[in-house]
Amino acid sequence: MRGEARRRAELVAVGAALERQGLVRGGEGNLSCRLDGGWMVLTPRGVRKGRLMPSALLRVSLHEPLPPAASSEVALHLEVYRRVPDAGAIVHAHPPAVLALSLGWPDNPAPNVGLLPEGEAVLGAVGLVPALAPGSAELAVAAAATLVSTPVAVMLNHGAVATGLTPLQALERLELVELLARLELARRGRDPEAFSV
Repeated sequence: MRGEARRRAELVAVGAALERQGLVRGGEGNLSCRLDGGWMVLTPRGVRKGRLMPSALLRVSLHEPLPPAASSEVALHLEVYRRVPDAGAIVHAHPPAVLALSLGWPDNPAPNVGLLPEGEAVLGAVGLVPALAPGSAELAVAAAATLVSTPVAVMLNHGAVATGLTPLQALERLELVELLARLELARRGRDPEAFSV
């Protein structure tokens, strides 16, 4: 259980970082990490990520019926864990610059990873998931298919999702895609500060 307690604490810290940086607001976004034995720990539906408590996180089976309190994107988390064996954690948020690119340039919404050496080294590429209904099985399947080949994806009109070996690594990847999106907005002649919260 010590490993699970550590993972719960990591998810709480990541949730606080997401809210502090303005990458989620209110009860949006969701986080999880894989546990041994076919389980995951997941944020509950509608809870502010900056106010998470380790005991409030849900322990969910990857193979059994889901609790009604589970995040609205639980299907996405399950599908990614089933299809991406290296995914130890998932962070989904609504970063403002990523959303601005997605809404303003739907034909070219992903930031260019070549804008920073870290972009290419850490991410390699940013995947793209079409606009699909949040919480739907279609979105879950499309996101998982994209995350098989890249650790982070922009979900059109819905933010971004990142995987990592740990919750912290997934957060760092999400932070980097938001930084790249801010740089991309500036490169396209938009003031990235206009999209800060």
